[in-house]
Amino acid sequence: MARTLRSKPALQLLNRILNSPVPVLHRSTRPIETLAFEEVKTSPEKPHSFTAFVLHGLLGSGRNWRSFSRFLLSSLPSDWRMVLVDLRNHGNSAELEGLNPPHDMVNAAKDLADLVKSQGWACPDVVIGHSMGGKVALQFADSCARGEFGQLIQLPKQLWILDSVPGKVDRENSDGEVEKVLETLKGLPPAVPSRK
Repeated sequence: MARTLRSKPALQLLNRILNSPVPVLHRSTRPIETLAFEEVKTSPEKPHSFTAFVLHGLLGSGRNWRSFSRFLLSSLPSDWRMVLVDLRNHGNSAELEGLNPPHDMVNAAKDLADLVKSQGWACPDVVIGHSMGGKVALQFADSCARGEFGQLIQLPKQLWILDSVPGKVDRENSDGEVEKVLETLKGLPPAVPSRK
């Protein structure tokens, strides 16, 4: 029996990206839906004082950053925790209802604020974002600084942006790498015989 390409959520995400309308600068109106996440602590029974959100890149999930998070926690005081977030349409968040289009950075950042509110957490002290997650982290910080999430959601003390360029990338100055990857993904069959 043929195995599906890595996971159905990855194909669902690709379909959503390729079939989404061009994003418009507005916020969708939807009820608060929490994102899937995993907490990593050095001492699960000990309360935490500080939190870092870790945001993955395109087609990733929070679990991609477990080893990195454990390693980082090993060098921090034991009152830190890492929250590995599955961004909209990724990982365990891919199955969630209510994360409606447009699937853009503005709504992905709002999802983080909604997660904080729904869990009754304090705002994260640090937000670490890789690639697409870096773009989400930058949008989250910008929206926090503008007060767009209300007084409860404050600007993080630190942002760590990994492998992501701040600002918009002009397609005319792009080498077309992202477009090539998306075209390749579109050309793949929905099922492949094995991971090899």
